Amino acid sequence: MSKVVGYADAVELLGGGSPLVKSLDRALGGLLLAATGGGSELAISLFDGKAEAVRLGEWVITGLRDRTKGYGRYDRTQRLRAAHTIIAMAAFFAALDDIELPFEPRALALTADERRHVTGVEPAVRRLAEAEAPIPAPHLDHERLLADLRLWYASNANVLVDFAEGLAVWDDLDETRQAAARQAIRVALPAAACRRYEDLHRRLAVEMPEFALWTTDLRQRAMGTALARMDTVLDAVASGHGPGDMAATLVRAWRSALERPILSEGDVPGGLVIPALGEGYVDPDYRVRAIDTAGSPADESWWAHVPERRDLAEFLVSHLTTPAATEAPLLVLGQPGAGKSVLTRIVAARLDARHFLPVRVILRDVPAEAEIQDQIEAAVRAATGETVTWPGLVRGAGPALPVVLLDGFDELLQATGVAQSDYLNRVAAFQRREAELGRPVAVLVTSRTAVADRAGAPEGTVGIRLEPFREPHVRQWLATWNSANADGLRRRGLAELDAEVVLRQPGLAGQPLLLMMLALYDADTNALRAAGANLDESSLYERLLTAFARREVTKTHVTATGAQLAGLVELELLRLSVAAFGMFNRHRQWVTAQELDIDLEALMPSARAEPSGGFRQPLNQAEKLVGRFFFMQRGQATRDGARLHTYEFLHATFGEYLIARLIMRMLIELAEEEATAATAVFGPAGCRDGRLHALLSFAPLTNREPILAFVRELAAPGFPTGARRLPITLFQRLDERPTDQDVRGYQPVKAPGPDRYAAYDLNLLLLAVALNGEVRAGELFPGASDVALLWRRHALLWQATLSTTAWWAVVFTLQTRTAWQGERRDLVVVLDNETSTPPVEPYWLYRTHPEHPTRTTVTSWQHTRWDGIARQSNLVRDRVNETLMHAVEPLMRRIGDATTTFVVGDADTAHSIAAAISRFQIAALIGDDDENLARIAADAVHAVTRCWAPLVDPLVRDRGVLLVRELMPLLEGRVPDDIRDRWVILLSSAFGGRP
Repeated sequence: MSKVVGYADAVELLGGGSPLVKSLDRALGGLLLAATGGGSELAISLFDGKAEAVRLGEWVITGLRDRTKGYGRYDRTQRLRAAHTIIAMAAFFAALDDIELPFEPRALALTADERRHVTGVEPAVRRLAEAEAPIPAPHLDHERLLADLRLWYASNANVLVDFAEGLAVWDDLDETRQAAARQAIRVALPAAACRRYEDLHRRLAVEMPEFALWTTDLRQRAMGTALARMDTVLDAVASGHGPGDMAATLVRAWRSALERPILSEGDVPGGLVIPALGEGYVDPDYRVRAIDTAGSPADESWWAHVPERRDLAEFLVSHLTTPAATEAPLLVLGQPGAGKSVLTRIVAARLDARHFLPVRVILRDVPAEAEIQDQIEAAVRAATGETVTWPGLVRGAGPALPVVLLDGFDELLQATGVAQSDYLNRVAAFQRREAELGRPVAVLVTSRTAVADRAGAPEGTVGIRLEPFREPHVRQWLATWNSANADGLRRRGLAELDAEVVLRQPGLAGQPLLLMMLALYDADTNALRAAGANLDESSLYERLLTAFARREVTKTHVTATGAQLAGLVELELLRLSVAAFGMFNRHRQWVTAQELDIDLEALMPSARAEPSGGFRQPLNQAEKLVGRFFFMQRGQATRDGARLHTYEFLHATFGEYLIARLIMRMLIELAEEEATAATAVFGPAGCRDGRLHALLSFAPLTNREPILAFVRELAAPGFPTGARRLPITLFQRLDERPTDQDVRGYQPVKAPGPDRYAAYDLNLLLLAVALNGEVRAGELFPGASDVALLWRRHALLWQATLSTTAWWAVVFTLQTRTAWQGERRDLVVVLDNETSTPPVEPYWLYRTHPEHPTRTTVTSWQHTRWDGIARQSNLVRDRVNETLMHAVEPLMRRIGDATTTFVVGDADTAHSIAAAISRFQIAALIGDDDENLARIAADAVHAVTRCWAPLVDPLVRDRGVLLVRELMPLLEGRVPDDIRDRWVILLSSAFGGRP
């Protein structure tokens, strides 16, 4: 098996012994096939080489189908690659007939004697012989290919110019004609070559059907639209070989899965029919792009400008027939429940054994630390019961191309941490080694999108991201579901599940496994339909989770009473909530089995591991919990012979709802305890908030936006007033909180005392605001003489202890509005994620309450030295403050006192002189409506003419006056002349200290 590197390789692979190729080689002085370093007696003639290269392109197209018969998948791909390089070069030479040259093409010839004395000629020809054209790829559109080809042709054109320069073919031309000749070759030739290429490209696609698969437009006409038709599509590119024994055995193993239900029978209620994998699978839409180092595939914005595509089957077949498939892995990304694993099952089952040797490796079931070859061999043994080495497996596949499907890379990352961060590079290294040894292999790797940036992607890696279901997908899936369950639903008097009902919940309907969850929920009593259109998200989650918990509890407690069942259901949901907090407090979307068991033991010590009743090791709490719910995904890896498990919710919002749910139930219980304590004989002692503190002292609730939204939904009318007010009470006495209530064994992450204090402090405030709509700082700090000062101290503590990301989440969730309680300043705290903020209020900043006499008697004031602000910023080095300082620094250095001197507009408004000047500058220079501009100009004139002395240096004052006066001409035609003239007089009289 030869790997095509350049034009010479391509020519030798497809026709090294043909008279046509020998003729072309002679025209190029023996440099095409011999690749000599010089010394050949042959002459070089690019004119003759041009003609032979064009004829070779025609010869390749018309006879390629016959010349590739009997070859295996990889060899056919390499010959297609060679054919493409040959037609691309043929188009380049043919295009010489399409442009005007100021010399005869025969001038591009060199005798053997001349060749020895002309430098630069052989290197130029050698560059053409070694060049390989950009090739089509299924993730690139045709326009991108043509753009790449134009650049390649431009490079070849430069070679041609160098060749002509070496022969001095235009030395007798004047400079104008020489420049025209170079321009024709460098500009017109690449464009003409692209036009010639497109014709040859279409003809090659007709001759070789699989070549059409490499190009998006042609592929859509050549293929079907579903993975279910993959085997039919591959018939069109059959090589004539029968399947090897091992390939056939593996495909039989994979194809048996098509007849089995998508979900195992133990996961569904009795009486329901789960559609088989083969009939129930729906191709999702996807996005595809090459993965580079410029961005992160885990970032939504990285995919934002990549169009959605609807030809997943076509793309996968196309990819497997291209050279890129054996050079780097294809990375398939998606959310939990998006169908990544199911996709690998479908692909493994549908691949034709005459062409491919599919090996599906479930990474959770093979040793994580093993080499990739060992992982493959372990997977083959698990699938077939046969022990076979990888080289033996490939030999047993005959001409079929091995396709390794590595399913669950994210599970390796989660279970083993950074130990597998180089896994994709190891995959690419494995592919390189196998290609060098004559065993080329294509590899597909699946992973959850969120961890895609935790491992480096080797050069050449292409990523596809599975997109959520749209309405057509949902309708197609439901049609299969309703058809499979039509008889059962009819016998039970239930209606089919309508798409309109499901589409009310787009967040769940968009993921295949969560769509299955909705269907299972509705199949009991048409519960989803009965809920109606006004069902809010929290109510839906409560019903879903409760229904599934009740179903699982009923399996093991068949004799329990209604009250007992309710208690057991609540216990299950409590465990799930602890799991959700375990993920949240560790700042990730999963938790390991060991971590979860430690958390459950610390928070729920009474729920011990239950005996297994046999020789198996008893299940711990984590294993029992996750084993009951299919909407929790279990990641698994094997390292050093031990099973490592991680757990996560198929939809992150499940966990976020459970966090909010547990918080609300704890608040109700603590409020009842608080009320009881208030009537105690020996005086109120307050509720014991140890568990609430444990859960809420490691991460701010703003880290997950839906949590507070769920809290607000759950705090509907009817929520107990005591529970609604309890976070305020706990916030007020946080400094006196007894630490003997703390849950010592709960330590999801290491956090110092101040960090935990700040997190709990902030979370109590967030809950208080979410539950009450708004909270006054005066309520949080009762009796304080200056609540604004205390608020600032708390805010600075949050900022100091949170990560930058967590702090910004708080900033864009909480907002404050200024208020007064009599003569004291106050703040109203609200949840507000709007980007706009209210303007600064100088009167509030400087404690001048609405009834303060200075509002009408003082025209200006200064409290802070402007250079003190600059020095404070320099000392603290806060990025936000430094950024603002950088913006206003030029103004401060020129008229520094203006930034800290305030002028009175009226009894309700005041502004700094710097603000008045800068606002006027911006309005006058950038533009504003005339009425607003007049008001702003009046404020600026008022500030610099009336309110400076004796607070500022006269020189600084004069600079301010000059700034405003220089802007006056911009008001012409926008402000009445008499008003503008009066302002100019005021400014002139104020300049120099005159009254």
